[in-house]
Amino acid sequence: MKQDDYLVLTVQAIYEDLRNTMRHVGSILVVVGLVVMGFFSMSHAAVLTKEDFNLYGYVDASYTQNFKNPSNNVNQNRIFDVDSNSFRPHLAQLVFEKEGKAGGELVDAAGFRIKLNFGEDAEFTGGSHGGDDVDFQEAYAQFIAPVGNGIDLRIGRMNTLIGYEVIESPNNPNFSRSWLFGLGQPFTTTGIRGSYDFTDQVSWSIGVINEFAGNVSDVNNSKGVETAVSVTPTDWLSVVGYGFWTPNDGSAALGGVGGDARRLLGGGIVDIQVLDSTEVVLEAYYAKQDEAFANGRNAVWKGFAGYIIHDFSEKWGVRFRGEIFDDVDGFASCFGGGTKAGGKASSCARAIGSGGQTLWEMTYTLQYKPVPFLITRLEFRHDHSDKGTFLKGTKGVDNQQTLGAEVIFLF
Repeated sequence: MKQDDYLVLTVQAIYEDLRNTMRHVGSILVVVGLVVMGFFSMSHAAVLTKEDFNLYGYVDASYTQNFKNPSNNVNQNRIFDVDSNSFRPHLAQLVFEKEGKAGGELVDAAGFRIKLNFGEDAEFTGGSHGGDDVDFQEAYAQFIAPVGNGIDLRIGRMNTLIGYEVIESPNNPNFSRSWLFGLGQPFTTTGIRGSYDFTDQVSWSIGVINEFAGNVSDVNNSKGVETAVSVTPTDWLSVVGYGFWTPNDGSAALGGVGGDARRLLGGGIVDIQVLDSTEVVLEAYYAKQDEAFANGRNAVWKGFAGYIIHDFSEKWGVRFRGEIFDDVDGFASCFGGGTKAGGKASSCARAIGSGGQTLWEMTYTLQYKPVPFLITRLEFRHDHSDKGTFLKGTKGVDNQQTLGAEVIFLF
């Protein structure tokens, strides 16, 4: 290579690094600017003060030891805790919001939320799927329409209505994520949503959205529907039924073959407060993707998870999760279209081959909160598959065991 050519390439590389750095800095400045406006300019407004705004977040980091010592240093079939024998800065999340409220002045009915993620998990919550560690997980405007008890209207990008587990680790019982969450469900959705509380016991939400996952570009004029119904008949029982349907998730962007290939997902959650200190949660769903493969064949995936959550005191608690995930046709895991499309972090040592795989796992978590704003977790997890999609050194095996330690600081 000529010296001049080498110089040009070097300058281009420096420029790309500088541009990416400035883009990240720009994202930070956007949030800082909003904070300044919220706490300075708005404090002098006639109708809003800084007390109307909330600013909070958390920082999450971990270490995970994989006893199989995979040669590629990856925990196979995992979602966010993918680094084996390694420390990982998961997320530094910052939320700036004004919550809309019903029954007051018109200015009280309007709201918004901006949720910004920094860290290695941000690539998989959104990002650019190319190593970007910054993501606007949520960015929406809100208005409480003065109809009945108030219709909560939101437009923008929001956490999905689907599923029990969420992106935010402090809101989950365990450190690692379930396959139900990571392989078969969207993380966020983009569109417009309305929610209404009929009574204190019954509420309903429905949204019109672009695609199955909020971080996937809208590829045509069709729109999907996402909905959830929540019923709380007693203080100790809560039942949620959720569903998703879209006419266009057979698009190439989502791993399908194109055209109007429908995707359907339906499931539910049962939450039982057995004792004041003990909670049992059950979740199950079924999903189908039409024309998932090049030969026009459909794909099905389904799963079930059960949780036991017990607190000995305000500081100490234990959590258990047992789960089975049936990727019937190999679409949702191990190089299947569903995994690639959603920006999930799941990785496999090798492709499944013909057919799919059935995964099951048991997770045991010890949680300790020395102070209310600090969560620490120690977790042992055993994974199993009916295919050799895990790694022991360089050899494909059907199981893996990990020990993870997590620290979360809330602010």
